[in-house]
Amino acid sequence: MVIKNPRITPEEVGLIKRAQNGDIRAFNKLFNRYKSFVDSVLFHYLKDMDEAKDITNIVFLKVYNKLNTFTAYKSFGGWLRIIANRTAIDYLREMKHRDTVVEDEDVRLTSLEPVDTNEVDLVNRLTYNQLLEYFKDFPSNVQRICEMFYIENLTVEQIGKELNIPTGTIKSILSRTRAKIKKHYKHF
Repeated sequence: MVIKNPRITPEEVGLIKRAQNGDIRAFNKLFNRYKSFVDSVLFHYLKDMDEAKDITNIVFLKVYNKLNTFTAYKSFGGWLRIIANRTAIDYLREMKHRDTVVEDEDVRLTSLEPVDTNEVDLVNRLTYNQLLEYFKDFPSNVQRICEMFYIENLTVEQIGKELNIPTGTIKSILSRTRAKIKKHYKHF
């Protein structure tokens, strides 16, 4: 399932600006507008809608605390997605490392695909805007693959299907891109 970033309206830009100025009603309207989007992004990771809905509240708490730093109004959905992605990954890491997990949860967690922590840590340290700026330096086909993988959170298989490119090619492009990003941002 492909989760598209919602298109932002001029009214929502106004809501964001009012929320940045402390208007709780405006923030609540943003919450209600984007809650199902964040639920879907989290469900993609957690595979449990009840858990996703619980974590959505954490995501919006982070959004509330970071909203004053946000300026790229047209990419609000992408910014939300990045915060949701990072929150889900942190949550899964925390759950995986807990020693006191119930037995049936333990089975479910061990079946998760392993996360490449070096890659995830690097991407987590980069801001949404830094990624967008860095992707602009790539050829358009590589840029689109990176945006689909890192920002739209699509799998290699989904990207291959949508762009009609073999998955091996996509994996190779992503691997070379990660190496370039690591080299470029090794001071982080």
